[in-house]
Amino acid sequence: MVEQSDTDAAAWLEQLGALGIAGVRVDADDEVSAVNDAFFHLTGLAADQLSGRKLSDVLENGAAEHKSYGDGVVYRFVLPKSERWLKPRWGRGAAEGMVTLTDVTAEWSMLGKLVAAIDVRDRLMRDADIGVFRFNPDDGTFHFSEALVRRGEPLPSYHVSDVVKDLHPDDLDKDAAVRERLSTEGGTATLHLRRRKPDGTWRHTLAQFTSGRRLPSGKFEIFGLSQNITELVDARDQAAVMHDRLEIAMSAASAGVYEIDLRSSERWTSPQYQALAGAEALTRHAMMPFGMYHDDDISPVRESWERCLRSRGVESIDARLYRPHGGEQWVRLFMRVQRNEQGVPVRAVGLMLDIQQQKAQELALIEAKKQAEAATIAKSNFLASMSHEIRTPLNGVLGMAQSLVNDGLLTDQREKVDIILESGRTLTALLNDVLDLSKIEAGKIEISAADGELGVALDRLRQLFLSKAVERGLNIDLDIEPGLPRLLHYDPVRVRQCVGNLLSNAIKFTERGKVSVKVGSHEVETGRWMITIAVTDTGIGMTRGVMDKLFSTFTQADATISRRFGGSGLGLAITRQLARLMGGDVVVESEPGRGSTFTLTFQADAANDDAIARGNEPAIPAVSDADLARLRGIKILLVDDNAVNRQVVKLFTAPLAPKFVEAVNGQEALDRLRDEAFDIVLLDVHMPVMDGKEAIKRMRASPETWSKLPVIALTADAMSGDRERYLALGMTDYVSKPLDQRELTHKIAAAMDDRRLLVEKAA
Repeated sequence: MVEQSDTDAAAWLEQLGALGIAGVRVDADDEVSAVNDAFFHLTGLAADQLSGRKLSDVLENGAAEHKSYGDGVVYRFVLPKSERWLKPRWGRGAAEGMVTLTDVTAEWSMLGKLVAAIDVRDRLMRDADIGVFRFNPDDGTFHFSEALVRRGEPLPSYHVSDVVKDLHPDDLDKDAAVRERLSTEGGTATLHLRRRKPDGTWRHTLAQFTSGRRLPSGKFEIFGLSQNITELVDARDQAAVMHDRLEIAMSAASAGVYEIDLRSSERWTSPQYQALAGAEALTRHAMMPFGMYHDDDISPVRESWERCLRSRGVESIDARLYRPHGGEQWVRLFMRVQRNEQGVPVRAVGLMLDIQQQKAQELALIEAKKQAEAATIAKSNFLASMSHEIRTPLNGVLGMAQSLVNDGLLTDQREKVDIILESGRTLTALLNDVLDLSKIEAGKIEISAADGELGVALDRLRQLFLSKAVERGLNIDLDIEPGLPRLLHYDPVRVRQCVGNLLSNAIKFTERGKVSVKVGSHEVETGRWMITIAVTDTGIGMTRGVMDKLFSTFTQADATISRRFGGSGLGLAITRQLARLMGGDVVVESEPGRGSTFTLTFQADAANDDAIARGNEPAIPAVSDADLARLRGIKILLVDDNAVNRQVVKLFTAPLAPKFVEAVNGQEALDRLRDEAFDIVLLDVHMPVMDGKEAIKRMRASPETWSKLPVIALTADAMSGDRERYLALGMTDYVSKPLDQRELTHKIAAAMDDRRLLVEKAA
């Protein structure tokens, strides 16, 4: 090292300081021996941090950080109000031993921004799956950036034969032609290239080519960018497929799409929309808002549109399109409004669907429904009328026959009367079956559940049918499996009807052997039970063909069955429909000559043990001797236009020794009531001049004596709701024809309750 005098070094440091340059004098061991004031100003270091220390140590320890820069190192010093990047430079020759710290803050800042920009660029290109390539036409080599190297470690260069071997066959000639043109003529080009991936699928790239510098050979070097657009192409292809599918679907469904820009009022409609709307309707719409719709539908469509603007959901409405020459074209509109981030409507999209055929079918269904309802009403009215007309003479037949039984007939006479009664009851049962079937088909039968002991009810039903079974040499066994709840909430009337039908059939079609009834149960959910009642006989059995049609109305095995055993074929059809109304069904298992098993199922709720077992008592209890004595001498106003019916009532009530006053219509009945007092009125419903319904209305609207007078309706009406309707009119009770002697006397006793008779008051 060239020795310098202290005077020369001091002068040198002072000159540097005057220029704002930090200067440092170091000895042969690189230790700091002197510095100028600019050094302290630029680094912020103190003198005690320098003494006896190497300059490199001073800089590294005093700087906030240091980085390599070019052929040296730069140091960052943080000052109270600023920071500086300083780069030390060692002097040579006469300045050896002298070090200057050059302020490179501005240069380093620009370099940092450049590095950051390059980093951002590289990151953006990496995220966009873009790489850089260079092609040398002289040696046929490619140089790729790391982003374009898909397999293995990147090589310094790739020969063109290796690069093009993965290209799609259809792209080989295009790629070669572009490279030939750009390398010989210069210019730019863009190519969509496909390369086969290891899994056999295609990778799509968009390559941008441009010619660069001319090589010594006279050809141009080629540079370019390559971007992976596989996802974009796949999305485009998928969108095209979806578009084609949508076009096919809309064409098949006769549907059109429209869009409205609510800011500019620009409107776009699909070809299907335009074809469906029609040229005349669209022309009218352009001149008048909502003019494309039928005049009667413009207001509803406008209201629907206004609701859509206020709503965030889909609005739908059916409307008719405008047709200048008449006719109808029904469409269904779906509308939805899209909103911006502030919730302001910006765009409306909609679908118009051709529903002309559907609407025509709906209108036809509505008309068919009206006709069906009218037919149902007509059928119900017809059945009600026929029921009334049949029951009226039947009441006379059965009434007189019942009366003859008590007249001390000879044995052969009694047998003939019994045949009349049995035939009349059969006719009544058939009439009831027809009415039940009508009620079921009209949906007017309701299941009326009550608490009761099913086991007790079935045992009483068995006893009821036992005498008929014994006559045929049969027995009826009842087996109730353990676990059946003692009390159930079910419809005892309908269950008795169903089981009664099954027992009646089993006895009818069994000539020897026995009939058994097995009752089981299982809980389908808490408190809900499925009851199973299997009725098995050892009768004639059935084939599969017969079983398939067994539950149809008016169906029996064959004509000989009807001739041999009788019956209408309605019982099983009604039983199955009632069972299904109760949540169950009826099924059958049978073999010809080996008997049949009919299984009835229905659902019932468990009832509390303290519940009253309603529905287990006989439907019509006998009138006690005490009640007969109490009612002896009762004064009855009998109102009926049919003399036979009046005679039947007189015969049935003979044990009461009543005093009768007769009337043949409602007006005559009111006249009799004005003339004298009565204990009870037996009032027919259908009569000339004034019927029973009008008569009861006037009676209940009259003075106190009439409003409280017991009135029992005697009518041949037996349709669903008749009893409730007559009770609502003011009747005390209701008895349907043909009359039953026990039922009539029981209803009279119940209606009188504890009322005193007129004969008692007179005494």
